[in-house]
Amino acid sequence: MTEEIKAEGICLRATEFGEGDKIVTLLTDSCGKIAVKVRGVASPKSRLRHAAAPFAFGTYILFRKNGFYSLKSFDYSDPFTSISDDLLRYYLGAAALEIADKLTEESAPVTREMTRLLRFIMALCYDGGALPAFVDYVLDMLKIAGYGIGEGDFSPSLDPRFFVFDLEEGCLRSRDKKPPYCLRLSSSACLLLSRFLEGENPNAENALYTELLSLFSQYLRYKTGGTVKSFFELSALLRLKI
Repeated sequence: MTEEIKAEGICLRATEFGEGDKIVTLLTDSCGKIAVKVRGVASPKSRLRHAAAPFAFGTYILFRKNGFYSLKSFDYSDPFTSISDDLLRYYLGAAALEIADKLTEESAPVTREMTRLLRFIMALCYDGGALPAFVDYVLDMLKIAGYGIGEGDFSPSLDPRFFVFDLEEGCLRSRDKKPPYCLRLSSSACLLLSRFLEGENPNAENALYTELLSLFSQYLRYKTGGTVKSFFELSALLRLKI
């Protein structure tokens, strides 16, 4: 039996399927994260081709049959087209979509993740949000997923040269404790991370943000086994801007 479902959702990614179709991954309010087949979107005349593009946000009318979804129609709430006007904002947005994909499971409730993702994307498009807002987003998404990062043994009054990031515990630890799986951070990056964890929204040099991106990338890989490819593109762009 075929069931028709209405869901608010945002497209995280789209993959070519066959000659003219795509499989899109949606984060939705009512169905969680789902894979949806969109037919005939290779044609420039297709009314559904805009629904099968990352960042597409709106109302998806879906058919569900035997546990599989296909798209009937789509109505934009916001295309977020302005995100492509700036290269940095685009890569920040792409990384945000990829993180949401990596930290959610299919068909599981994703209301908090979807709300946080949309808040960040809207900030990118309309409030000028950039690197500080992105770090806040990553920290929030990690916390929602159960991989929250903490200060551990560190406090701003201590010398950051003697601390490392513990990948197992997700926090800053004294080198004296010798955590088995850890990353070294520069003193400045350690202090910057601490300021974000204290609720501040600091600006810093691109080199320090590149270091935090490397930390987040390796931490996500350690916890989930997945790689956020957009981190590499974003880091390369930041290095060009240094």
